[in-house]
Amino acid sequence: MRLVGRILVWLLATLGTLALLAVAAAAFFVWQLRAERYELPERILLTADWRSSLGETAGPPDLLDLQLQPPPTVTDTVLALDAAAKDPRVRGLVVRLAETEHGFAVAQELREAVLRFRAAGKFAIAEADTFGELGSGNEGYYIATAFESIALQPGGLVGLTGIAVQIPFARDLLASLGIRMDVLRRAEFKSAFESLTDGALSGPNREQLEALLDSLNGQLVTGIAEQRRLTPEQVQALIDRGPLSADEAKESKLVDMLYYHDQTMTAALGRAQGATPIDLETYLADGMSAPGQAAAQVALVRAAGLIRRGDGALGAEIAADDLIETLEDIAHDPGLAAVLLRLDTGGGSAVASESIRRALLELRAAGKPVIVSMGNAAASGGYWIAMGADRIVAQPATLTGSIGVIGGKPVLEETWRKLGVNWATITRGAHAGEWSINQPFSDSARARIDALIGWLYDRFTSLVAEARDLPKERVEEIARGRVWSGATAAQLGLVDEIGGVDVALAAVRRSLKLPEDASLAIAVRPVETNPVRAFLRSLSPLSAQLRTLLTLAQAPTALAPTFSPR
Repeated sequence: MRLVGRILVWLLATLGTLALLAVAAAAFFVWQLRAERYELPERILLTADWRSSLGETAGPPDLLDLQLQPPPTVTDTVLALDAAAKDPRVRGLVVRLAETEHGFAVAQELREAVLRFRAAGKFAIAEADTFGELGSGNEGYYIATAFESIALQPGGLVGLTGIAVQIPFARDLLASLGIRMDVLRRAEFKSAFESLTDGALSGPNREQLEALLDSLNGQLVTGIAEQRRLTPEQVQALIDRGPLSADEAKESKLVDMLYYHDQTMTAALGRAQGATPIDLETYLADGMSAPGQAAAQVALVRAAGLIRRGDGALGAEIAADDLIETLEDIAHDPGLAAVLLRLDTGGGSAVASESIRRALLELRAAGKPVIVSMGNAAASGGYWIAMGADRIVAQPATLTGSIGVIGGKPVLEETWRKLGVNWATITRGAHAGEWSINQPFSDSARARIDALIGWLYDRFTSLVAEARDLPKERVEEIARGRVWSGATAAQLGLVDEIGGVDVALAAVRRSLKLPEDASLAIAVRPVETNPVRAFLRSLSPLSAQLRTLLTLAQAPTALAPTFSPR
């Protein structure tokens, strides 16, 4: 046994040594490669693939993926396109799309970036094999309409069918299992648990959902009509006819060409006059550094997911301690002049939200302006955080507001009875066992919790009144737990400006009293501190350069057919 143990120890030690040597060799190779940085070609056809959802935050690198960096985030993509718009090497853009699930507000963010790219005098082509295959393709097609031309595979579809909301109501199912929800809230529009407590839509929830769908549908129809040179009535009629075949879509002027992917790329290269296709990730790694001296350095902080107390966020979460530590580091960094906080969350802990709001106020007190850019949502706890900023920027389709409070618990008392399980409870204190799921709230506990929820709601609305400079009575009218679209929130005074990252950066320039065209250096915070992740991400220039060399070797040489702009 001792011999076997020694062999195992030797084997593990050998494997560990080999692993360390491999890491060291790879690090040396990357260092050598970065010392002789590959230069991008003088003529670039930028390409991107937006068929998979773009995230708001960069996740950890996938060790099973040869691509050693996470895919670009929404802000990465927008900043890259804005840099490419000013880059004389970049001649045009081709993006692959599908039905997509980026979210309506992110779709608007991408559309605006493409429109700015085109406004710089460069062409942009969207292509898809289909916008939904016997399914909805609203979002993907909506993004595509920002492009100068849309190419669709001859066998594809345009699933432009309109917007729908479906909500399951599981109260009766839970009741059959002996479960019911014990919920308290402020106020009537706060519907987070309604699908568990009710058997159908409540009047207030139906009212807010109808208003949201009216707003979003209007944005969808208007956006398509403006870019496809159709009337809103024509677009609505096409939506009511949808989904449409490729032939019907072309006849209806929803698409321009019926091309396969290779035909689209060949035509785009002809339009770009000898440019080399370079994907967005390569351009991000090697090519988007703006020339000239930046007027100021701005910290870009990205926060997405459920808001909670504590640290060590995993996945789609905003851990208050982690975010506060990042904000405190920025406050003490003399090189950072301002903060752009990109926020995408449906809410979470009120306590955590208040802690983060306080950190934003401290950052402003340190002389560093804070601008919030809302993504698909910044509601409830997300709006509580946003109140701490100097200015709030949202997309028309951003879901925000939801200024309200809700709390409760599932009650399994009947479930245990059906299962023949009896619980014995011994307490000290009148309300000691009130958070147990084995029993509903007692009358006195319910009264106490309801009072606390009322107190939190009053504090929430008071803070909104102070932060937004609105009368308390007006805030109470537009709060009530109601979710608003960004477009409506701006009309109500809950949001300062409509737009995306570009509008938020313009607000940063104004806050710093800089010229409108002043160059800003974007510094993503927090800086990666995990040594394994940091090393893997240091390999990104290697993977970018290998992709570039591979692209150069495979670039098509044929230059037909060509596009005819509408």
